[in-house]
Amino acid sequence: MRGLLAIMVLVSHVIESARLIVRDATVPPWMEVVFGNGGFWVNGFFVLSGFCIHQAILNLRKKGGEFGAPYFLARVTRLYPLYLVALMLGIMVSGWLGFGSLLSHLLMLQGITGVLPAVKPAWSLTYEAAYYVAWPLVLAGCSWRPGRAFAVSLVGTLLLTGVLFAAWKRLWGADVQVAALPMALIAAQFPLWLGGALLAQCWETWVPHVRPWLLSVSVCWIIGIYVAHLWLLGRHVPVSVFVMLGWLGLPGWLGLVLGSTHWPGLRVLTSAAGWLGMLSYPLYILHQPLLDAVVAVVHARGMSLGFAEACFILGGFVMACMVVAGVPLEAWFLAWRAGFLKRRQTTIPA
Repeated sequence: MRGLLAIMVLVSHVIESARLIVRDATVPPWMEVVFGNGGFWVNGFFVLSGFCIHQAILNLRKKGGEFGAPYFLARVTRLYPLYLVALMLGIMVSGWLGFGSLLSHLLMLQGITGVLPAVKPAWSLTYEAAYYVAWPLVLAGCSWRPGRAFAVSLVGTLLLTGVLFAAWKRLWGADVQVAALPMALIAAQFPLWLGGALLAQCWETWVPHVRPWLLSVSVCWIIGIYVAHLWLLGRHVPVSVFVMLGWLGLPGWLGLVLGSTHWPGLRVLTSAAGWLGMLSYPLYILHQPLLDAVVAVVHARGMSLGFAEACFILGGFVMACMVVAGVPLEAWFLAWRAGFLKRRQTTIPA
């Protein structure tokens, strides 16, 4: 599922990059409808992240012993290696970003302070890093009682979201350029992440009750939310409306994960699903600098391309890079990480 979400993000950005190559391009309306907003699919990443990270927390707790250092070491070694590769590629494509901006990227603050255009998907890593820190702290503060932690987190994040959005509107006049907006959005997206964590906590209880129709209903639910999202984009509605629409999509994302356990084709596509899982992170974090590099080369050489041709070249180049280098690099990093954490007797999260 993560691989498919990453592909949807790629397609959206391929269309954006093709427009930079073919300035007067007319994008077919159906393409705008189906692939018009890659940011929507990041909601699914947040849900899956919450699911995987809470599973990792449960595993560490069952193992016993120290929690803090092994947990955060596992998160850092998972998040940073490919991100640093993307950051280096981004600097090569966009040029030096300055020490201040570099420091904010290294500290995972780019989603608040402003992300380098060539690594713009990395905005979501700031959100992820915040959730990685917040959730175990809430769990520990609630004496490791998940039910209480979920309740405290949900109520707290809803209150914080309301306060931050109100401050953004009243103190900064709803200026989208100020840091208050992404800070509010970090809080606003946390319920999606919590939904994934709740699914991990209740997995063994819920799975036996899954019905065959759940997957189909969940797919239709997500499509409906996506269409509503696109419709609202042209209506200039407040950001808070999109936030609430994202919350409405949570049952669909949870249903997709649960429903996939009863999908007949799951066993047949196990190997493909494994490869797509390996593809997801390198494709998500590395595709933008690769797209920007192709755009720069086309402009430098004065090449004349049609819109469909530009999309084919852009998408084909990125996927070829993933097959040749992206997935192998991810596999190498994961193997290194497994050995590194094993030497420190750390349970390896997903």
